[in-house]
Amino acid sequence: MPPQQFVGLKMPVFTAFGWAGEEQALTFALTQLEIFINELHAQLPRDIQTRFPFAGIDRAGRTVYLAANPQTEQDAYVAFYARPMSLEMQFAITDKMALAKAWKAAEKDPGRWQQLLHDLGEGWTLHIPQHQLDKESNETTFYQDIYKDNAHTISLDRAMEVIAEASFRNNEEKWVVPFIVSFRVTSEKAATMGLKIFDVVTGWLRLLMPLADFLARREGQPPKKTQKKKQTATRKAPVAPVLDLPPTVEHFSYVTRLRPLHIRRGFVNLTPEHWSFFATSARATTRKVTVAYDDQINRDCSVWRLANNDQARVVLSPPVQDWLEDNFDPGDKIQVTALKLDEDKIEVRLDLAHE
Repeated sequence: MPPQQFVGLKMPVFTAFGWAGEEQALTFALTQLEIFINELHAQLPRDIQTRFPFAGIDRAGRTVYLAANPQTEQDAYVAFYARPMSLEMQFAITDKMALAKAWKAAEKDPGRWQQLLHDLGEGWTLHIPQHQLDKESNETTFYQDIYKDNAHTISLDRAMEVIAEASFRNNEEKWVVPFIVSFRVTSEKAATMGLKIFDVVTGWLRLLMPLADFLARREGQPPKKTQKKKQTATRKAPVAPVLDLPPTVEHFSYVTRLRPLHIRRGFVNLTPEHWSFFATSARATTRKVTVAYDDQINRDCSVWRLANNDQARVVLSPPVQDWLEDNFDPGDKIQVTALKLDEDKIEVRLDLAHE
């Protein structure tokens, strides 16, 4: 007999995963899921297919997936879980190296990370677990949840705390901190969609693409540089000028030496005493600032107060970090000049410090 025509994920697909010993029902359900994921992949818009060129089934895990890498968990992937009571779609990054890139992107622009989660809308869950990694077996075991709640309600302060902890832990050898966002509908609702389920799921994936691009550092990514702009003989970064400021302008100037981590991650450390210059309130932990560098202005940078020691840190947006990488080497001194133009506007100038 020819195989039955696929008409959607009907209730027998979902109920099969709640039965014990019903091998025939489970085989049917997995077959239907495999047809579903292959049909979905074939119908996806080209841009989503390009991001997730691989589709398949994990029979042992009883899931189907779209993946960016043929080794599914080595990059971002989308998994679908059919259960007796629900259909769940998860966008996940679980590989330690891929997570290093994702958490670095979030560290560089926590406001954008938070906004992209808010843009998903209601019904999406953000789950950031902390797993312990066994170096010998490369297996992971759950340790604790850093965050598990609605994605669209996370505040900027909470987002910054979560990002800082997740990035710090994932950079440690014994921890892996996955990133997971998921959306769930009841199995009854999924079963009534019929073939419209392809359009519905495509809509979910559309919502995810800006977040996926951000975490993969594709969002607004400039063309790769063929070579460094900096030359030993002529430094592009200007030497810090002597500023003739009126006495009414509150300001300070601070010189610090850059380390490899500062350049690689795009930040400049100040001191705990500097935070009071930026703080908008006693409980504030971040402040948007304008950064002036070369002859350019960037309004997407911020100053953070680090929770562990109250240190102030200038966190650079991607364009300013590119400039820092192009014009400074580890060990160079950078001068930070902060000007409080009014209560709502602070400008931070970055220049090569006088030797």
